[in-house]
Amino acid sequence: MEQVNAITRSIGQEAGGELLVQRKGLRLALWLLGLIAAIGLPALIYRLYAGLGVTHLGSVVPWGVWVAFYIYFIGLSAGSFLLSTLIFVFKNEKLEPVGRLAVFQAFVCLLTGLVFILIDLGHWTRFWHVIIYPQWHSVLAWEIWFYNIYIVILLAEMWFLMRCDLSRWVTEARGWAKRIYRLLSLGFHCPETPEEERACDQQTRRWLKILGIIGIPIALGVHGGTGAIFAVVKARPAWYSPIFPLVFIISALTSGGGLLLFLRAFVLPQPDKDREILPMLAKLAAGFLVFDLVLLGLEFLVGLYGGIPDHIESYHLIASGPFWWVFWVQQLLLGALVPLLLIYWRSERASATRLGLAGLLIVIGVFGVRLNIVIPALAVPVFRGFDHAVDSMRLSSFYVPNWVEWFSSLGIVALVALVAYAVMQRLPMNEHQPYSGS
Repeated sequence: MEQVNAITRSIGQEAGGELLVQRKGLRLALWLLGLIAAIGLPALIYRLYAGLGVTHLGSVVPWGVWVAFYIYFIGLSAGSFLLSTLIFVFKNEKLEPVGRLAVFQAFVCLLTGLVFILIDLGHWTRFWHVIIYPQWHSVLAWEIWFYNIYIVILLAEMWFLMRCDLSRWVTEARGWAKRIYRLLSLGFHCPETPEEERACDQQTRRWLKILGIIGIPIALGVHGGTGAIFAVVKARPAWYSPIFPLVFIISALTSGGGLLLFLRAFVLPQPDKDREILPMLAKLAAGFLVFDLVLLGLEFLVGLYGGIPDHIESYHLIASGPFWWVFWVQQLLLGALVPLLLIYWRSERASATRLGLAGLLIVIGVFGVRLNIVIPALAVPVFRGFDHAVDSMRLSSFYVPNWVEWFSSLGIVALVALVAYAVMQRLPMNEHQPYSGS
């Protein structure tokens, strides 16, 4: 018994020390995010005021790093939501403690993706035209309405998940916090007797299941449709493939699982529950990552065997072009090999920090995937020699994001991360009622 108690104390001390290190690292990360946001926001304002002329986008490569960020964050959102359905639709009770985080993460990432596509528009103040004047033969028009429905589903799920806790917080809070919690709870009063509380919990679970079932095809449409935007472009052989929507969905699940793993380990840790949850999330993300790598290999094999010149040239740009390191280093080494080693090598000894780092690397690696989807396919001119006919940067097939594009992008990500962290600290993210499916 004494030996068991000693081992338990040792494990507790180790977890406590690791948690202290994580908190110090988180504090440093928040300061760094604040600095990046302070640098990036002026660049964003400059772009919105001066237009696309201050970027390196042109006629040959009209989509750049902002579109890559757009499909990246939409994928993070769809993947996070689909993972949440494992809990609320398919009744995986072991993952229940991360249910609220998954839905909140899906909502924040969706809004971030929409911000990126907004600043990519030439006339960004006309964004509402696609809602008022939709062209129903366009995939993008359908996507916009998928987004609208998806936002409603996410907001409804968050309300059902948090309404009882928000109702209790109304009675405990003071001043402006009390008014905000009352507004967020929409006047809902949580039952006080055990029988009424159980009935309320059952009602919540029923609604979450209904919303999850409705949301699954919507989420698939949100990111599968994003893949379809690329897949229907006949002039770009590297995109023109029926497998593209599936590739987008699997990458979404991979990145969504990685982000959920990272946030749970570093931002909202619960050491007493994380010993079981983190390894499960890690293996889930790793499984989707392996599936994603299989699809990548098949895509390369079929494309190279097909022998379509434009297809092969885009693959050459990915593997051996000026930015080969995005594929070999960011996407495959740091984004795939290292995370798999961190997750599976001596997995019984894997710490929360190690698994959280694996999740972060997966998220970074998937962004490399998005860059290699958007830019190399556009860098192959449709008309040979067109990019050399006139000496103009706007007609060049060689595209490198300039400082405005990078600073504004990083500023948006940093600001969203700071705001999301502040909101998470003021919402009941970890206060879950017991979830027992019926």
